[in-house]
Amino acid sequence: MRILDRYLLKHVMTGYFFVLAVFVGLFFIAETFSNLTDILHSKPPLTILLSYYFHMLPWILKWVSPFAILISVLYTLGEANRSNEIIGIRAGGISIIRIAAPILFFTLVLSFFSLYLQEKVLLNSQKRVEDIKIQYIKKKSPTLSQEKDFAFMAGDKIFFVRTFYPNTNTLEDVTIFQENAKGDISKKMICQSIVYQDEKWFAKGIIEYNFDDEGNIAGEPIHIAKKNIGLEENPRELIFKKSIFAQFASLKSLKREISRLKKIKAYDKLATLIIDYHQKITDPFSHLFLIIGILPIALEIKKRKVGLTALGVGFIFSFLYYCLAAFSIALGKSGIILPLLAAWVAPLFFLTVGITGIFMIK
Repeated sequence: MRILDRYLLKHVMTGYFFVLAVFVGLFFIAETFSNLTDILHSKPPLTILLSYYFHMLPWILKWVSPFAILISVLYTLGEANRSNEIIGIRAGGISIIRIAAPILFFTLVLSFFSLYLQEKVLLNSQKRVEDIKIQYIKKKSPTLSQEKDFAFMAGDKIFFVRTFYPNTNTLEDVTIFQENAKGDISKKMICQSIVYQDEKWFAKGIIEYNFDDEGNIAGEPIHIAKKNIGLEENPRELIFKKSIFAQFASLKSLKREISRLKKIKAYDKLATLIIDYHQKITDPFSHLFLIIGILPIALEIKKRKVGLTALGVGFIFSFLYYCLAAFSIALGKSGIILPLLAAWVAPLFFLTVGITGIFMIK
């Protein structure tokens, strides 16, 4: 590694960890004050409170990390420009791409680390956060109003619920698809309602269809008045699935659910799931997309107040990125653009602008 690479990496990494620590600290302060009344009332043990904040870290890092690296790169290259270091480096015959190489390498490492957090840590950490909040801070289960079109997976079954009433622990107008050992749909059950009683889910008014190996209905439908549906999750865990799981599910889980929805031809739900799948690919690599997009501005030879400029430009640039991403995803979920493309509009746009800008720098 060249001296230049070490020099740039040292300053970028120092700035990144400093900005990251500041934003994480600010978030903890805001979270503490928002829950201060509940904390003082419930008086949770200090170890529990520390565990609560520790398990919140992966979620905080997911959102703060791209902004931290963006500000750090802007500040580092801005200082280098202000002190004429970039001019000296380029006068020595070093290209813009070579100058940016160590920065892009560090950004790529951060992207893969963010992907690891998303896939291996985030779901379990958020579940722990919710458990602590319910048991020690809020001391009550999260409540949802009446939910429509609630879908989830449990074991070898896929549930499609027309209406979910958390207050009465009731699922109404439910369709259940069951898979066999090969992953094919072997059974379909249409239930008028499913009620949680004595720590078990009982379905009522059931019409059951069996499928052969070709996917066709085999025999006559079976009518059952009442049956234990074999669903292990309690109502609170179903609420968790509805409010938390969809947001923090891994790529592997989403891919498996996409495959299942294709088998049962649930195309109305498939488009949204495809968008979520690709969004989970692009989100960790937003570090890289943002840095490539900002490099032409960061490397521009111009005198300026570095600190304020880095903060202001970083905020505006990240705001534009996430606004474009949210807009394109909304278009995808509305069916205006292809679901496969929706999550990639912002990354591709910023990559194009950044790469084009780099080659235009004189």
